[in-house]
Order: sequence, then structure tokens, then C-alpha cells
Amino acid sequence: MTIFQKIKQFLLGENNTTEAPESYCPNCWGRQEYEGEFLEAVHREQIDLNNLDQKKGWIDAYATRYFEGIKLRTAPEGVVCGACATVYHRS
Repeated sequence: MTIFQKIKQFLLGENNTTEAPESYCPNCWGRQEYEGEFLEAVHREQIDLNNLDQKKGWIDAYATRYFEGIKLRTAPEGVVCGACATVYHRS
């Protein structure tokens, strides 16, 4: 699931889970998931929930800017979060 799809589900109230999207740090996602700043930005941009696809570019740009830091990166010991340095070992 892409970050856009995850955010779209959240905004439409379709997201019954708080799971992080694939390749994002679950530890940081729980702390950063749409903190008030994102919802304020949505309100400020006057994003219509009925036409979210028209604002896909804006949402993708916002996610890239604010969520890129919590994307997991491959390391010899597994995958590591660049923000909190949590290591998730490979099974």
C-alpha cells in the first residue's frame, strides 16, 4: 500500500488500523501518524474529501517531505529507521 493510499484511507475514515505502510518505521509511524500538523495542513489547503485524487500531488509532496525520514533503509543487520535508529532484524 502506498503512502498516498494509506493517507487517503485515513482521511476517508476507512482505516481501522494504525499499521505503518510497508517500508516505513512502525515505531515512528505511531508517533508521527497525522499529528495535528497534517490535519491542519489539509484544512488550510481546503482539501475536499470527495475529490482527494485531485490533490494526490499535494499529498504525495507532503508525505515525501515529512515521512521520508521514517522510511526504513537496508543495513547489514536488517533494516534501520533513519529517525529513531531502531533496527528491525531479518527473520
